[in-house]
Amino acid sequence: MAIGHRERMIHKALTYGLESFQSHEVLELYLFTVIPRVDTNPIAHALIDKYGSIYNICNAPIEELMKIKGIGLRAARQLKLLPAISRAYQLSMYGDRVSFSDVAEIGAYCVDLYCGRVNEAMYLLCLDAKNRLIKQVMVAEGTPSEVYVEPRQIIEHVTYSATHTVVLCHNHPGGSLMPSQNDIETTDKIKSALNTIGVALLDHIIVGKGSYISFNAHNFKF
Repeated sequence: MAIGHRERMIHKALTYGLESFQSHEVLELYLFTVIPRVDTNPIAHALIDKYGSIYNICNAPIEELMKIKGIGLRAARQLKLLPAISRAYQLSMYGDRVSFSDVAEIGAYCVDLYCGRVNEAMYLLCLDAKNRLIKQVMVAEGTPSEVYVEPRQIIEHVTYSATHTVVLCHNHPGGSLMPSQNDIETTDKIKSALNTIGVALLDHIIVGKGSYISFNAHNFKF
């Protein structure tokens, strides 16, 4: 492939962004640095033809990605790392000291926390008395449709810390924001367990496809 084509694509992306790019072009651009000195256009087309979207590509098994002509172990690993890199980029905007003033800020943070995740996962946000983030912990990761959490798993991360209040957050990769009956019951059990050690449950946030819902804001009882 002529160097001029790569330079033109890079210049266009840096100057105008990727909004006008088709999915295969975005992928072709990313693969420039992953697979140097190779025409990545047909590789990008083959990936999109098989998986349908960049999201599906990045969440496909490495061994399956390597069945695409031109995709070796290094390229497959870099594709798998892309969601985690994107998530780290999103969270880096908050800096080292994160504090929340309202549920909108907590919800936005939780949305970024789940960037690129394909399985349900439960996170615990431990806050001090001024709603500053002390630590965030992934308590459990499940399947694309469920995650199982015991109250004791939450207590283990809160005990002997300076935690004043806790925010639970988990995701629904399918996109639905409404809590299930199990979500509500689990939240209630965790709240009761936290009460025994003098820690309040501030909220439970559910994230789905770039949006969120707050238990408190929507009056879900727990």
